[in-house]
Amino acid sequence: MPDNYGLLKSRLLQVLGIDLNSYKEQQMRRRIDQWLARHNLKSYEELVERVRMDAEHRAKFTKYLTINTSQFFRDQSVFAAIADHILPAITTGGNMPRIWSAGCSIGAEIYSIALLLTERGLRARELLATDIDEAILARAREGRFTESEVGNVPPEMLQRYFSESEHQYVIDARIRRMVSFARHDLLRDPYPKPFDLILCRNVFIYFTADTQQRLIRSFVSSLRPGGFFVVGSAEHIMDPDAFGLERVSYCIYAKSQQKESLRA
Repeated sequence: MPDNYGLLKSRLLQVLGIDLNSYKEQQMRRRIDQWLARHNLKSYEELVERVRMDAEHRAKFTKYLTINTSQFFRDQSVFAAIADHILPAITTGGNMPRIWSAGCSIGAEIYSIALLLTERGLRARELLATDIDEAILARAREGRFTESEVGNVPPEMLQRYFSESEHQYVIDARIRRMVSFARHDLLRDPYPKPFDLILCRNVFIYFTADTQQRLIRSFVSSLRPGGFFVVGSAEHIMDPDAFGLERVSYCIYAKSQQKESLRA
């Protein structure tokens, strides 16, 4: 088992621009060790050299590290809350909301939001989706998905907004045009603002507690007063008051005084 993890972190920061100090060490070590075994690499040194010299391997390893998994309407209770409570709240009085999906992966989350808006005849000022991985962003822009990735899409919505092509489901161009994709590093880049709704789900679990707190503060600063912040169903913000947030439901928070009917 390789043990020079500190040197590996330094080298990967130089080569990939990814700072592993911000990630939980045990989880990241396990993922990297699995990568070594899968690719018959005997040491961290071999891995770094392969990443430096082989552009294809570098791209695949970066994608693997940034943990890109997603599907439409993942955690349906969360999307029910978004559809029934959050979207009506942030579109009151004809407001056209700005919505950000951070760590968007293949884009299924932001496209799900676009579908909900379209079904309800609502318009957004901006639907922004960001990720650190350029390759996954390119795939997101294409809007092509596997059967499992669209498995939660209601059949009538699937028929209305998707077409089948080469055993994949292609989302309608009018939905794609609603979304802007951009590269963004949560750890290093300035945060855009202001937004009415920010989703950053199943991302915090990979970061250290200190990094989580720093990111939460950045997200809160990007929210309008009364805006909503959604994290993963297994993620919880301890002491949300310390960040200027109120817990609205088990993984949904609001900046300022949005309590209303969502509270359990």
